[in-house]
Amino acid sequence: MKLKGKRRSPAWSILGAFLLAGSVLPLIATASLPVGTLTYREVEGVDTAMHAIVVQPREDGFRVELSTRRGSSVVRQVFFIAADLSTRAWTFSDPARAMELDASILDGRIVLSGSFKGKKVDKRFNAGGPPWNQLFQVGLGPFALSGGEGTSFRSIGTQGPGELKIGKMSVTRRGEEEIELNGRKVHAVHLRISLSGLLSIFWHGDYWYRKSDGLFLRYRGKNRSGGPVAVSELVAEEPRDAR
Repeated sequence: MKLKGKRRSPAWSILGAFLLAGSVLPLIATASLPVGTLTYREVEGVDTAMHAIVVQPREDGFRVELSTRRGSSVVRQVFFIAADLSTRAWTFSDPARAMELDASILDGRIVLSGSFKGKKVDKRFNAGGPPWNQLFQVGLGPFALSGGEGTSFRSIGTQGPGELKIGKMSVTRRGEEEIELNGRKVHAVHLRISLSGLLSIFWHGDYWYRKSDGLFLRYRGKNRSGGPVAVSELVAEEPRDAR
């Protein structure tokens, strides 16, 4: 929900370019997450990255840690997620790019602060409108199970044209499929996420969620213009009780 040569704009650190357009169905009011550790492997051409997600329950929702390792580089993120899986606060640390960010909702605004390449970051975004869903690989599970045809959300970009901006993304249901994952057949819900409105022609990604519980299983799309297709898949699932 990977780093050699050119820096990429991976779906895990939120896509590069954003802006406009509409939605149909809001995210579901209540949801649950699998408490424990989820591990994903992403292959993009000759490069491989590993994503580790650790979910911990809180009284008001969840605390989610995401670490992404590409070679010797590690990007770390922490998300504080409400019961409806919308984002309430987020931190982002990428030492290789000298990017340290902190965002949270305060007085009706999403306040983004920190530093990037030695320069101070201080921005305010309106918290109204589509929900802030910074880790949509996790946050869209309830929608996948809802049967709804479309929804939208907003995320803050960390690379590309949408860097340090908040943009709107559209989600459409593509149907139910049986996919092969780790040598087993799994019933899944296929969602397509794209930039909203006319910008949808510039990027889209396909995401699959387990039909039984909404767990994110697979991503397929291009992380950067002109780049190879990237595929990220769940390779390990460790509930907290098993630890």
